[in-house]
Amino acid sequence: MESTRRAPQLGIAACLAVLVAVIAPYVLLPESASTGLALYYGAGVFGPTAIGVFAAVNVVVLGAGARERSDPVTVAGAALVIGLVMTLMSVEWIVSMPADAPTGITTQDWLAYHRWAVLCCSALVALTTVLYARALDAL
Repeated sequence: MESTRRAPQLGIAACLAVLVAVIAPYVLLPESASTGLALYYGAGVFGPTAIGVFAAVNVVVLGAGARERSDPVTVAGAALVIGLVMTLMSVEWIVSMPADAPTGITTQDWLAYHRWAVLCCSALVALTTVLYARALDAL
């Protein structure tokens, strides 16, 4: 019982981490980096904006499962698919981006690790949803 309650809460926390990672450059970088940031976020077919939208949707889905407003097994399956899609979208974004793209935007070193943080947070969403599905014996 405890793991079926804790797993969606962890998934929600992971989704919120994705949202923070996606929004962070807009908040932390100076306005002079806006042109480079638009190119950085525009790389790939999907980009981090779509990943953030999926994370926000997954918060609602996992919230419905945590409060048992929907069938928990269905919620776990939907959340797992969304988490895997987010992870694949992150990989596609990273692969389609030139390796030196973050360094051309600003001199702040943390941006070089930003795309990897988005990927790790997305993978964490997928992992927590797998744990949720296993706690419900759906996997």
